[in-house]
Amino acid sequence: MKAYDTIIVGAGTAGCVLANRLSADPARNVLVLEAGRAAPRASSIPALWSSMLNTEVDWSFHTEPQPGCKGRRLYWPRGRMVGGSGALNAMIYMRGMPSDYDCWSAAGCTEWSWKEVLPFFKRSEQNLRLGASPLHGSEGELVVSDIAHVDAVERLWLQAAQAAGLPANEDFNGPRQEGVGLFQATVKDGARFGTGSAFLAPALARPNLSLHTGVTLLRLIFEGTRATGVEFLHNGIPGRVTASSEVVLCAGAVGSPHLLLNSGIGAADELSRVGIRPLIDLPGVGKNLQDHVNASITCATHERFGIAQAADEEAALHMKLWEQDRSGPLASNWSSCGGFARVGPGTGDPDLQLYCIPSANRDHNRHLSAGPGITLFSVLQRPQSHGELRLRSADPLEAPAIDPRYFSDAQGSDLQLLVEGIRLNREILRQAPIAEHLGDEISASAGAVTDAQLRDFVRGHASTLYHPTSTCKMGIDDLAVVDPTLKVHGIEGLYVADASVFPCMVSGNTNAPTVMVAERAAHFIAP
Repeated sequence: MKAYDTIIVGAGTAGCVLANRLSADPARNVLVLEAGRAAPRASSIPALWSSMLNTEVDWSFHTEPQPGCKGRRLYWPRGRMVGGSGALNAMIYMRGMPSDYDCWSAAGCTEWSWKEVLPFFKRSEQNLRLGASPLHGSEGELVVSDIAHVDAVERLWLQAAQAAGLPANEDFNGPRQEGVGLFQATVKDGARFGTGSAFLAPALARPNLSLHTGVTLLRLIFEGTRATGVEFLHNGIPGRVTASSEVVLCAGAVGSPHLLLNSGIGAADELSRVGIRPLIDLPGVGKNLQDHVNASITCATHERFGIAQAADEEAALHMKLWEQDRSGPLASNWSSCGGFARVGPGTGDPDLQLYCIPSANRDHNRHLSAGPGITLFSVLQRPQSHGELRLRSADPLEAPAIDPRYFSDAQGSDLQLLVEGIRLNREILRQAPIAEHLGDEISASAGAVTDAQLRDFVRGHASTLYHPTSTCKMGIDDLAVVDPTLKVHGIEGLYVADASVFPCMVSGNTNAPTVMVAERAAHFIAP
């Protein structure tokens, strides 16, 4: 391989942004290394995102057995392709609350307050409906638009949620987050438009930017305490490549700490225990793991909504509509409506995110329903339960142990908030105009009424909402992995720029904040 100034590990959400921004300087040679390959056609079609789960473009991780979830090992999908998890997700564009970033600032990341990060959100955004707002961008590469297809039952749910007392909200990234409405998404003309399409694809025409796919990272290369490159397997063949300026890890909340640990950066005693010689004793690597956990209920409907039960002939018609002009049910992301509510004690920001899914399918769409229905999600926004990621062995090809420790908070507030979320969703289902379209709530939640029964149901059925963060957290305390400029503590020439650096979880979907982190990383690396 030729000489490079910058190596970016991972062509996911953050890596694609950084590749574009850093290669804009023609004097900087940039290499992007990605374990997966090009995103499949299904990635472009909004409604088909769940068809990629448990396939070759999904890492298909599983957690350690979770005591708080009755010993279950929960499935954790993560994107393994160009575009990363941003090529696999439901495309929702959500920044979180200003208070989230003010919390980051109060934790020692003083340049990460809401006032400081808002310009970087706006820099990447091209909002087709709200671009004229002072809170939105209109000139960025990332197109943010209204979802092209909204199912009839989603509109019924919106009316019912308002009847239950939740206010209407036309912009969840506007002055307030509370309320219900239609989400916006990273969709352009009815097709997915994540950072792989918006940032990386146009930049690949530059002669100073290279993308290598099928690359499995093994470990970092150092000269003393300076990162100078990486070792890898490329299509199974060992190789190494060096960078004269910096290496930037954009491998996500699982991949980035995993690579650091395999390279001898982490808690020294834990590394020695699995046979890895410690280079830097950095005990926070892999710690502080946080995730948005979801508890859902499903209700039968008297008529079919959504596209989950489309027969072959109907499905072919849907595909024809999408191919003709990017319209029809395949332009749906399955979750175009929802909102935010507070169900915990006291006042303050919302503590739950809500979704109405026009399908009775369950378990990440892996269990298909025999009849029509809808599924309502309640998602914990700021979990008090924190977990960790750790090595199983010194083999860099062995997946790490992922232990989010769901519902381990001493007060039990995480579990109780999801119990209250189920009660709120049931209250919505009792309202007109949706109630007349509904049959019975489906087992196993149907028989859960008391607090004890609902807690038992949540522990037995809760699932991830695909938002792991904070395993290489930014800050200045003893467990911080990167400083507020995203440099790894104690190492020269090494940055981390992805959701793993979040000091604490944000309120809402994590894709947009990850884009913002990448924008800030580009600013720090090449101001």
